[in-house]
Amino acid sequence: MLQLHPEPARQDGSLSGDRSGSLSDDECTALLQWMLRHDTTAQQAREAGFATELSLYLAERGVASRIMPGDEGRANLIASLDSGRAGPHLVFCGHCDTVPLGDREWKKSPFGGTIEGGRIYGRGSSDMKGGLAALIASLLDMRASENWAGRLSLAVTYGEETGSEGARLMAGDGSLAPFDAMIIAEPTSNRAVRSHKGALWLAFKATGRTSHGSMPQMGLNALEMVIRFRQKLLEFDALAASDPLLGRPTVCLTRLQGGTQVNVIPDRAIAEFDMRTLPGQSHDDVLAAVRTIAREIETEYEGGTIVVETINSLPALATSADSAIVRAALDARRELGMSASEAGGASYFTDGSVLQSPGADILILGPGDPAEAHQTDESLDLSDFLAARRIYTGMARRFLRPRE
Repeated sequence: MLQLHPEPARQDGSLSGDRSGSLSDDECTALLQWMLRHDTTAQQAREAGFATELSLYLAERGVASRIMPGDEGRANLIASLDSGRAGPHLVFCGHCDTVPLGDREWKKSPFGGTIEGGRIYGRGSSDMKGGLAALIASLLDMRASENWAGRLSLAVTYGEETGSEGARLMAGDGSLAPFDAMIIAEPTSNRAVRSHKGALWLAFKATGRTSHGSMPQMGLNALEMVIRFRQKLLEFDALAASDPLLGRPTVCLTRLQGGTQVNVIPDRAIAEFDMRTLPGQSHDDVLAAVRTIAREIETEYEGGTIVVETINSLPALATSADSAIVRAALDARRELGMSASEAGGASYFTDGSVLQSPGADILILGPGDPAEAHQTDESLDLSDFLAARRIYTGMARRFLRPRE
């Protein structure tokens, strides 16, 4: 396993440099290369090792951190800087896990951190180790600076790709102190995103009655019950809602299982649905309405039973356009010669869905094209990556500016 050494990048992939100051661009890139060479594929229980080595690296640079174990082999990390002056609490947040490699063959090593043509290649380069490395570099920028007030924390979670498991632990165990603003470094091409949809994943389990395929009237077809449920779900009132940044909610049938052979009426079927919701839509209310639909279908298919279960529930996120953290993002981009157009929205969810509970305003901003996420030969433009570090530092200095 590679070790995080606190000293410019060597050919063996270890890190080097001044322990007390900011990272150079080369050192920042070397940190990202180390992250990419560390396989933290979701559900492989390797995040704890990553967190341990990162904790040691931060300690060598004077940043204290705590590791909060989750399931075996998995862990969150929280690091904190205190200015010694009264002020707001800002959190930098990123997840360290990645999705699996997929079935297609990679042309570049998925765990090599190869640099070619101004891009760095590897699983997680865009989603979201690039953003996480840029956050850490910015954290060290702030440690080397004296002209700020308040508290700056780094929250590194595990299991985001499998439903924000680490963020749930972090929100539930009190390890993350209440905060005034949070920056989540998911890939947005460094644009500010202040709102995203929620995710409500449902399992619909239908039980009917089996019979011979030549005598369907003697049975009760569980697959037909599922199909009827999908039809009624697409007519669901909640799907008519609309948001100026996010558009309409969506619902997709993503998994279907049922039947034993072609001439047997299936008596059991399971369907899974991915519903994406809007800010202001209560998942409890949506689930209650969905269960009412299920009861209606049971009435249509007398003798059949339906169970609706929640696989995951991650509420939508919305931060005001005039919040201090949004203004800080747009001003930091403007200072670097970037567009300062209004912050937008995203259809995907982030750990912000879960981490709303201990905090206030949450903004999504990170290097990388969202379309690169989860792709074979995933890569990240290095100039985009290094710009993110400067945006984060500019945001932190604005948000944590001493008040007169």
